[in-house]
Amino acid sequence: EFSFMTLMSIKRHMDNNNIKKVQDVWFSNIKWLIETPSSDILHEYWKAETMEAKHYCKNTAKYLGPIYVRDLLDFGRIVDHYMCVWQAAEGSEFILSDNCFGAFEGGNDEPLHNFFIVSPRYAIVLVNRLHIRLPGITVHMPSRTSWFSDKLHLYPQAVYVKGPPPLATSDLSPDDVFKYKRIVIPKEDVYKVNSIFLDCRDISVTYKSTVCMLKSLRFYDKVKSDKVLFTYEHAYAILKRKLFNDLNRTHIS
Repeated sequence: EFSFMTLMSIKRHMDNNNIKKVQDVWFSNIKWLIETPSSDILHEYWKAETMEAKHYCKNTAKYLGPIYVRDLLDFGRIVDHYMCVWQAAEGSEFILSDNCFGAFEGGNDEPLHNFFIVSPRYAIVLVNRLHIRLPGITVHMPSRTSWFSDKLHLYPQAVYVKGPPPLATSDLSPDDVFKYKRIVIPKEDVYKVNSIFLDCRDISVTYKSTVCMLKSLRFYDKVKSDKVLFTYEHAYAILKRKLFNDLNRTHIS
């Protein structure tokens, strides 16, 4: 369900591109992203970014082009990220909430990490390379420090078929290989990720381990008062009581 302003901007995009149904906006976006060279995508992104900076408080839909502006801006900003694969430490797991796919740590204007859970054990994490430092790398400093240690970040190992790292995009090859190493993250960091999901939850929460879920809820209770990180401060009293009762039933001496 869209807000009024979002719906109006989508309708402007539909009128500009002769699109009849809202659902077709997303198919049109995907088709354009697949068929368009990355340099042209970034050119459109910078056009939209410039317009947004000028009209941010009025209407971010000043841009009218071949792709809906919000998706174009999201795609363009992802270029500033690199990918890591996080593995939950033994005895912990990632949970899911209905709004958690792509949930982020940081502000709307400078997300530091975006999370995409693929199983209770693994998460794909997009790391903002403009704000998260690696050893020997200078970065822009964000308005707040990340909740997660620098030790949880690792660039992929690149194997370029044409030799050393290319100086221009024209030297890249579709056969270049990027090898990602799984990073095992401590339990507390798993609970941090889960806390972000618990806070952005709209209706539902999904979990596999009752013990891990209860620990995640208790961790969230300790940190949810941080107004920078969290917005809603959900109580979860009923769920905690249910989990506690379930554990008591399954651990009767």
